[in-house]
Amino acid sequence: MIIGNDIQSLVNLLLERNVSLYHACQLIDFESYLALGGIPSRALLENKELPFTPFETDTIDKTNEVWDKVFGNLKEFGEIFASGMPWPPTVYGPIQLQINPSALLEASDVAICLRSAGAEGFNRESEGLTIDEIDRVFYHSRNAPFPESTRVKSQRLLAEEFGKTKPQSPEISCSLPNQVLPLEYIIATLVDPYVLNSRSLWDIVLDIVGNSPDLNCRIESRHCKESSRECLYSEIAECVREEIPSLYNLARDSTVSSTLREYAGQVVKNSEAERQFNRYIKYLMHGTLGPMKTKTIFD
Repeated sequence: MIIGNDIQSLVNLLLERNVSLYHACQLIDFESYLALGGIPSRALLENKELPFTPFETDTIDKTNEVWDKVFGNLKEFGEIFASGMPWPPTVYGPIQLQINPSALLEASDVAICLRSAGAEGFNRESEGLTIDEIDRVFYHSRNAPFPESTRVKSQRLLAEEFGKTKPQSPEISCSLPNQVLPLEYIIATLVDPYVLNSRSLWDIVLDIVGNSPDLNCRIESRHCKESSRECLYSEIAECVREEIPSLYNLARDSTVSSTLREYAGQVVKNSEAERQFNRYIKYLMHGTLGPMKTKTIFD
């Protein structure tokens, strides 16, 4: 775990590499963030009685003593689905916040770990990487040009580098005095292209931000390399609005597009991708599609 002056050294490393931090959230969580003036811990959301999306890991997060931490990542996970890979969109939400790493200077301690804080027996103090180890999670040296300087190694290469079994992409957790990372550090907000009843999630986010002048950053709608992949966001959303279908059934459903059938058929072959897809649609339905439907009807 990194504390004291070493936090400045960590920030210097990330800035030298032109690395941003990322945090994904659902629509109801995003509104609560704006009400609190920043990205909060889930403990703060609970204490303030503000709405947030329940996660499967909530109970173990409390057991692992990370309920009061603020989380982020070194990678923008939404790129995986957007690029056409057989993987679900970001599990934790369609609203991706890009954060200046200087935000970590607000923290009293920072841990960057190769295991999820929601894993059994997780200990952020003992599992936190040193600054030298953090530098080793990247493919290229610090003087590599952008964006190569920001690329995080694959799980296979992380396993080789650190001698770990099934490491995960580096996860950041930090302790903040008020359990909230101020909005001023958010560089941009990237919104996945969901459309419901002819109204996009991007439009809804713009409206919400317009009523919260404290967030002053770019707000962009995500674009995919292929238009067929971009259409999948809304098609998946339409499929899960009333009930959560299985990937097996989607792969054989003649009423959905061939693109969705092909995608579902690919994901169902990967047990971890299927597990993450089931979490993704569960969280999406509760945290974004339900609230989005209400806003679309009554606005």
